[in-house]
Amino acid sequence: MRTTGLFAAIHLAGTAFLLWLGYTWLGLGESRAGALAGSVAVALAFLCLACWLYGAAFPFFAKRHIPTAFRMALRRLPELLAAALALLIIYALLARLADAVNTPGFKLASWLTLKLRKPVRPAAVQHFFQAIVWAIRWIVLPLLVLPMIAAITVRGWRGFAAIGEGWRRGLYWLKTPVLVLIALWVPWKLLGWVPHMKSFGMEMASFIARAGAAYLLFVAGWLALAFVTSADRPVRTQRSTVPSP
Repeated sequence: MRTTGLFAAIHLAGTAFLLWLGYTWLGLGESRAGALAGSVAVALAFLCLACWLYGAAFPFFAKRHIPTAFRMALRRLPELLAAALALLIIYALLARLADAVNTPGFKLASWLTLKLRKPVRPAAVQHFFQAIVWAIRWIVLPLLVLPMIAAITVRGWRGFAAIGEGWRRGLYWLKTPVLVLIALWVPWKLLGWVPHMKSFGMEMASFIARAGAAYLLFVAGWLALAFVTSADRPVRTQRSTVPSP
């Protein structure tokens, strides 16, 4: 428990540093070649540090040894970067798809109204398509890629073949979506929720409380995801395991 608590503290501090680095990157100018190069360097540093920090969680929960976990993640950093870039592209395409379903949704609603001779609201059809994209984003993709990322930290490029292994793990298919929602979707909603307050001070207090809760939920949810993926059934992603102290 002491080792796990120390690892959680490292993640809390590392995530805070990444947030500061991301905020710094947003404020960098890109009007000159030197400024653009600096912006690219900071973005690359952010991505590398994020892959290293979060990638180390998978081997940690299998080995329960902090230095070993970070060494393994650092050794597999090129593979983790490749996986992260691929995921960023996929999620960017999903965001574009979510924006693009409005027009076909309206046309399909008109076609269904004509064929069924009952009014079908375009909003209902659009919500249906949005729900499919939402399920792919928050349920299907995490179930597919998390075992793959855990395997990459051990097997390197061969770990990409582990995509989709989570479907065969008992209740893993149920635990993962719940934890993904806790780690990502709920914090995002907390930050976006703006309750009506009577004064600016109360609004700031509300924001600080919501941001703190979102931060803790993200870190705790991510560590729980890594635990469920690696420690729940370590044989799937680790060549050999050692008993936890």
